[in-house]
Formats: sequence, C-alpha cells, structure tokens
Amino acid sequence: MNKDYPIFVSLRIFALVLAQVFICSKLHFFGFVSPMIYVIFLYLYPTHRDRHLLLTAGFVTGLILDIFLDSLALHTICLTIMCYIRPRIMRFTFGLNFEQKTFRIHKTPAQHRFTFLYLSILIHHFIYFSLEALDPSMFVWILKKVLWTSVASFVLSVLVLALFSSKKS
Repeated sequence: MNKDYPIFVSLRIFALVLAQVFICSKLHFFGFVSPMIYVIFLYLYPTHRDRHLLLTAGFVTGLILDIFLDSLALHTICLTIMCYIRPRIMRFTFGLNFEQKTFRIHKTPAQHRFTFLYLSILIHHFIYFSLEALDPSMFVWILKKVLWTSVASFVLSVLVLALFSSKKS
C-alpha cells in the first residue's frame, strides 16, 4: 500500500492534530515550553502533490487546531505561511532534487531531514510567537520562546517520527 494516498495523508494529519490537542498542548516543560508537533505535517506531506492541496490542507489543519485550542487563528496563519514557503525551505535544504517526481524525504540523508525539520519548526515558531506578542519590545521574550519551544518541538518530533517510521531491511 502506498503511504502517499490521500486517505493515509489525511489520517496522519488527523493523528497529529489529536496528538497536539490532547497531549502536547497539556505539556508545559519548565512552565512555559509547550511543544508543537503538528509542524511534522510539513515533513510528512508528499512532495509531489499539488501545491494548492498543500495550502488547503495547511489552512484546514490550522483552523481545526485553532478551534480546539482557542488560539485566535495563530495556527492557521502560521501553518498556511509555512505551507506557502515550504518549497523554498526544501530547495534550501535538499537542493533541486526535491523537484523530481521520485523524490522522497525519508530517502534522503538524516542531516538533510533534520535540517529541514528544524528549519521548518524554527520559522514556524518565530512567526507564531511574533504574532502572539505583536510587540517589538518583547523581542527577547520572543527569541527565548522560539529557542526553547523549537528545541522541545524538534526533540519530540524526531521521537514521534522514529516511533512511527517503518524500517524495512
């Protein structure tokens, strides 16, 4: 069975939303760090799908998260922006290889995958916390939140991806 079928992609997104809403939003490391693992969506979404479907899926996923987490459209805005700039991040990380139809993220070297994942998380969190603060005088607070939340999100995301990856020998 091909994991890139729309039903499997939808199930993975649904599982990420449930994990974010019911598990990660309840975690508060050090009192202020709450990891956001739904950014894995950008990693798991197939690269050869239509870009409009990616933007739509990102918008709907963010909207569902905003409804459950009562976050005033922050997740929707951030995830839609991230879906829009995802090809640029992929081009920076993987080069022009990602534009080939046979390209699969999980078949690339680990350092490229981790770089892509961490860059996506870092940019997402910077946009999220900048919009949350909406005050340039809180720049140090924004950087502190971005740094610590990105580290927690990255570690948890790598653990989730390792837990659910299928290793075939």
